[in-house]
Amino acid sequence: MVPGLYGAGNKLLHSVVGGHVGVIEGNSPQLRIGLPEQSLRDGEKLHHEPLRLTVVIDAPRERIEAIIERQPVVADLINHRWLWLTRMGDNGLERYSPEGWQPVAV
Repeated sequence: MVPGLYGAGNKLLHSVVGGHVGVIEGNSPQLRIGLPEQSLRDGEKLHHEPLRLTVVIDAPRERIEAIIERQPVVADLINHRWLWLTRMGDNGLERYSPEGWQPVAV
């Protein structure tokens, strides 16, 4: 893999572009599209299985949704699937998505 071409650079300085298009590093205008590949592969094989951070909250749906509405950064993380938001519901676990709450099989 060619890090300068397909890599993603310093991950501390990333700004996401277009939800799933890529990232830019700091104030550089260069679009870096290699983050998914650089994070998972060595150019030939997988290093690890890709996972997302899962946050589990024990709170009513309405309270969680109100917080998501008031906190745009949190909404972006969830809606762009950088993390999974799961709640402990009366009938088991439910995962939040922009389309609504979905049951989670355990």
